[in-house]
Amino acid sequence: MNPRPQNIEVNPKAMHRHKAIVLGAGGLVGQRLQQRLVNHPMFEIAAVAGSPSSAGRQLSEIAWRLDEPRPALPEMVVVDSNAENLSELCRSMNIEYAFSALPSSIATDVEKALVNAGITVFSNASSYRRVQSVPLLIPEINPQHYHESRHYCATNCTLIPLVLPVAALAKATEIRSVKMRSEQALSGAGWSLLFDQDALAGRVNPSIEGEAEKTAAEFLHVMGECSNQLVTPAGMDVEIHCERVARPNGHQVFVELVTSQPLNHDQIIEAFRMLGLGGELPSRPNQAIHLVEQIDVDRHLWSDGTSFNDDPDPSEDLKTGMAVVVGNLSVNGCEISFSAYSHNTVRGAAGGVVYLAEFVLANTS
Repeated sequence: MNPRPQNIEVNPKAMHRHKAIVLGAGGLVGQRLQQRLVNHPMFEIAAVAGSPSSAGRQLSEIAWRLDEPRPALPEMVVVDSNAENLSELCRSMNIEYAFSALPSSIATDVEKALVNAGITVFSNASSYRRVQSVPLLIPEINPQHYHESRHYCATNCTLIPLVLPVAALAKATEIRSVKMRSEQALSGAGWSLLFDQDALAGRVNPSIEGEAEKTAAEFLHVMGECSNQLVTPAGMDVEIHCERVARPNGHQVFVELVTSQPLNHDQIIEAFRMLGLGGELPSRPNQAIHLVEQIDVDRHLWSDGTSFNDDPDPSEDLKTGMAVVVGNLSVNGCEISFSAYSHNTVRGAAGGVVYLAEFVLANTS
């Protein structure tokens, strides 16, 4: 284990591209993975696996669900992610890595089989989060939880805009309690709601079953201490409420903290600025936290940490959409409140998984 894994630096021009399979052909996260890997300097898409309805079809025939144009993906036939010989197929193609956007019910068996076959899996599924020996990592937050494994997980998308600013402040003072309310985009439930006219018109069920509990558990896990590959969750009080809103993309959270010692405005800004500094990876944002006065959910969706992009090409620019935007900051003694915003299918899903893979390769190469 590298003693300071968060400061690893990689020169993309000197990288060898490793063959990878994307587990996800037609879903939003699977297509975000394809988009982010097609020109990636560290990975090469060697295969794409999908559901039985996609398997056997040309990848170019699969409906493209993302707003940005379909990039120049390689010509290939989609393989069946449920096929019993998937691991053997991957080995025959010299595939070293798998990026999983599978539903959790399917990921449980498929990811395990790939790992057992010697293929390293980077997963966006929830099946193995917080499971012993499977690191659950956010490079800026808990690099000390890293250890070598064949299986790594990224976190829940709602956690990202909450934990990055809270972890930054936790480096400056003890956090006693956290309250969070989320407004989560339609795309967090998959592509179908993005084509649902009732949902787009605002008639959407705000309830997200199990989301608050999942977010709280993962928050305490990544904020916890790790010893001998065992994580002791953080002990702070956490209260979380999550709801769906009629916005296509972008999760916004509204956070209230109580700290043990007061921080002034300048100390808070400096803590935000310092988070995640050091080193270079293709998907690492220029700044982990992009501070603004007031969050604009339309204009602030695509941030690289220092600038906003209103015409992004995520297949070429791996940094845009990877920062968390923080605004509406208020300080009253030991009470701090703010709002935070991030792209849920980029930093909160596919981008976060690819960033995790970059981090792991930088620490094992």
